[in-house]
Amino acid sequence: MLPPSRADKAEGQMMDMTGRVALVTGAGRMRGIGRATALRLARAGAAVVVSESRRAPASFPVEERAVGWQGAASVVAEITAAGGRAAAIACDVTDVADVEAMFERAITEIGVPDAIVNNAGTAGGAGSTPIIDMDDALWHRTIAINLDGTYHVAKHAARAMRQAGTKGAIVNISSLAGRTGMANYGAYCASKFAVIGFTQQLAQELVAIGIRVNCVCPGSVDTDMMDGTFQRTAERSGKVVPADVKRAVAKGIPMRRQGHVEEQAAMIGFLLSDDASYITGQTINVDGGVRMD
Repeated sequence: MLPPSRADKAEGQMMDMTGRVALVTGAGRMRGIGRATALRLARAGAAVVVSESRRAPASFPVEERAVGWQGAASVVAEITAAGGRAAAIACDVTDVADVEAMFERAITEIGVPDAIVNNAGTAGGAGSTPIIDMDDALWHRTIAINLDGTYHVAKHAARAMRQAGTKGAIVNISSLAGRTGMANYGAYCASKFAVIGFTQQLAQELVAIGIRVNCVCPGSVDTDMMDGTFQRTAERSGKVVPADVKRAVAKGIPMRRQGHVEEQAAMIGFLLSDDASYITGQTINVDGGVRMD
């Protein structure tokens, strides 16, 4: 088990995921919710499959290139260096064959995943694209990653657990943009609204075989994806810079700041753990108080 983080120590008691096998998609970014979640689950004792889509190194953000970041392989290196067990697997969640191959390899190398985090996602031009001007290809690509990808992974995870006779939990990642419509967010809102409905349906269907399904809605979180949205919003306006957008968003949050990826990971980890054994079909906002429903 990895040593507890500062956040774990602050809680006074750390969740126990010993003996569990976690699969976290979209976990290869240095500043992402996926990486923070993979590290938290590893610290709690889980073996972790760290999944990411294939990215060309030239496309890595400046911060990643500066430290020689290697995507999911770097996350695995962090986990194994601290005594944990992990494997990196590249997977395009929109490709059924890729998802099937990911589970086959995960089961062979680590074990049957019973703690699933559907974190892979794309902003799909959020912040820049009104529906009337939306490129059809971008719409379909956003739906394919955010909704179809969640469907593919959840479906194959549940099948694997059913075949193994294993109980478990799935956490899907939506967004505050899945709670209320946001202008110029293109297909992002539609896809994230759908993830919440899918979560509720799946929770009803899988409860009989001992699988819980819940959803987390992050608010504004300090990530590369959110920075991209600020950039597009500023470009669309033509009157402000991304830093202005970021400050304005923070002012609209009751806690007056963006969230940290570790705060999202804390909720995800809780919902996957036995501490949440009587919770299923729920969608939890982790947003600094923006929404209270």
